[in-house]
Amino acid sequence: MNINSKPIGIFDSGFGGITVLRELLKLMPNENYIYFGDNKNIPYGDKSKKEIIELSSKMAEFLINKNCKILVIGCNTITASASEILKEKFDIPIIEVISNACAEANKIAKDNISIMATDFTVKSKIYLRKIKEKNKDIKITQIVCKKLCPMIENDWQSFEDRFEILNNYIKRIDSNSDCLLLACTHYPLIMNDIKKVLKENKKNVKKIIEPSRPTAFSVKKYLKENNLLNNNIIKKNKLIIYTTSNDKIKAKNLLNIFLNNEKYELEFVNLD
Repeated sequence: MNINSKPIGIFDSGFGGITVLRELLKLMPNENYIYFGDNKNIPYGDKSKKEIIELSSKMAEFLINKNCKILVIGCNTITASASEILKEKFDIPIIEVISNACAEANKIAKDNISIMATDFTVKSKIYLRKIKEKNKDIKITQIVCKKLCPMIENDWQSFEDRFEILNNYIKRIDSNSDCLLLACTHYPLIMNDIKKVLKENKKNVKKIIEPSRPTAFSVKKYLKENNLLNNNIIKKNKLIIYTTSNDKIKAKNLLNIFLNNEKYELEFVNLD
């Protein structure tokens, strides 16, 4: 296989990284893609660093064995815990979401930013370090949103208390924040509800930042600079999704919602 036509590999603790995949598909429709979601073991946000490294290493190995030309970590928690280790361990370019999200935040946020994230990502303080590297005086408020990720993975709309739970997180946002950073790739999947609850709480943030779009641009930039773009415009791109989910019906239903009828092949695998 010509290296340019090799697939881009994206992996995540579940289907949150689909937000990154969607942006990649819009930006580079000629590319081939393989997505890996470890839905069986979600959430990663309450796992130990060792567990996350072990699981994400298995996903990276799987994608490398599928001849991917580049890997994209579509998960903030994996990025916070394992990205540097994965970059040292594997001889393949790896692009992650946090650096790109922070670069976007430093462009837009002025003096006050709030961040919604998983427990692990907040405790890692990676966003605090990276944002303050460029703006040491900025005020940062981090909100641990422990329930959001698993709820989104298990059909957000089916939870009758979803607005109550979301409200409990959003009310902790600093009312003076000029930006809200969604530091979990799952959260943009409920963007309309987040905006609704922000308005109800009179949180007048001017901009919501999420990492999928800047990450997709970063991937394209790398491929272009290294002459790795797939320029075959005749053949339709191929998208294969692998999941460790035990529930095929639920996985298909979620994917059909998240991917907006994009055509894909679905395969079930075991990380154990």
